[in-house]
Amino acid sequence: MSVRELTSDDRPAYRRLTAQAFGGGAVEEVPGPFPEGEIPLGVDSTARPGGQEGVLAAGARIRRDTIALGGGTTACGGIGGLAVHPAHRGGGLFGELLAGVLARCGAEGMAFSMLYPSNPAIYRRHGYQVVARTERIVVPLGELQRLRSVPGRRLVPVTEATMPRLRRLYTELTAEDNAMLRREPPLFPAGLPSPPWGAVLLEDETGADRGYLSFSRIAPGSDGAGLEVHEILGRDRDDLLALLQHLGSWSTVTTAARVRLRAEDPILDVLPGGGLRTTGDIVPLVMMRLVDTARALADRPAPAGLTGSVRLEVRDRTPSATACRADGCWDVRAEGGVVHVEQISRDEPMPPADAHETPQAWACLDVHAAALLLTGGRSLVDARRAGLEAEADAAGEAFLDTLLRGPRPSVLDAF
Repeated sequence: MSVRELTSDDRPAYRRLTAQAFGGGAVEEVPGPFPEGEIPLGVDSTARPGGQEGVLAAGARIRRDTIALGGGTTACGGIGGLAVHPAHRGGGLFGELLAGVLARCGAEGMAFSMLYPSNPAIYRRHGYQVVARTERIVVPLGELQRLRSVPGRRLVPVTEATMPRLRRLYTELTAEDNAMLRREPPLFPAGLPSPPWGAVLLEDETGADRGYLSFSRIAPGSDGAGLEVHEILGRDRDDLLALLQHLGSWSTVTTAARVRLRAEDPILDVLPGGGLRTTGDIVPLVMMRLVDTARALADRPAPAGLTGSVRLEVRDRTPSATACRADGCWDVRAEGGVVHVEQISRDEPMPPADAHETPQAWACLDVHAAALLLTGGRSLVDARRAGLEAEADAAGEAFLDTLLRGPRPSVLDAF
């Protein structure tokens, strides 16, 4: 394997590589450290036929992300800046680099790998599965002026002093979500985001935090939106109403706002009237790759009251299968809010059931169905509807659907 970890001396070569692949301005030819919290990997050009010194044939970065997992958290490798030099394309280097990236994710104890694909098909061949998409809608602000006022709520400016409250509130309000980033240092710096970012906190009469709205003032585009709303989060419907009513006050300076949404966002059920429309932008897809099946299961809390087990087989037939710990067979048990996972041989026979015992439940998933389901918020029916392999007996399907239930995955990467 020619994939190696890059050093500060490699940074100019990596920046030249990514500038060629993704565009960008002049590249500063000065060595320097890669951002903290990232693992940069690459392949030297000299390791390939016709290679040259001082050139990277391929490179990528792994972010040490943490994501929410239905009330728990798990480690996830966020993949970015994956590029292959034009002179070295077409010889299988993409697959070699990606296998090295996934092997490092596994060595770092990451249950999943996540990325925003420019070409979903090439990543799907290596076991990645679309699990979510990010969306924005355009909201006419005049519509929000019709919202009733909510008693017992007041707004607080977000400053250096109050930003920790916003961060704690974000963590609390997204704890039961699936795939939401924890946004912790060093990948997410402490303190206020840079201007023009701004935010307001919502609190009740006792001073308890109830929600927040974060935004950036922008130059109006063709859709008339002069405000980018990054997030609207609240504890209940009244909190969302109070925040949307505040958003309506921006109608004095702009006619509309672009609002970023989570999957099945609760604000869609609170917005009044018509006039909503999509932005017309390309919808970014989110793909996940199951790296370690046992860790992905064990890091998810079991729902209260769920007791039982399933014999789960995951079949990984992709070129990157040997770089991961997704393929195999496990005994998965839930008891007392904890998931216990033990790997077993595929050849191990199902335990016989006598007249007084219930046969052991079973399920068999291909690696794409496993990525979709173990990320959370989907059922085996959803996997089959997508054309993925998801077989189970009635008891196994009921057990997995209960274990993995919750909101559909959302991935929002900034406050």
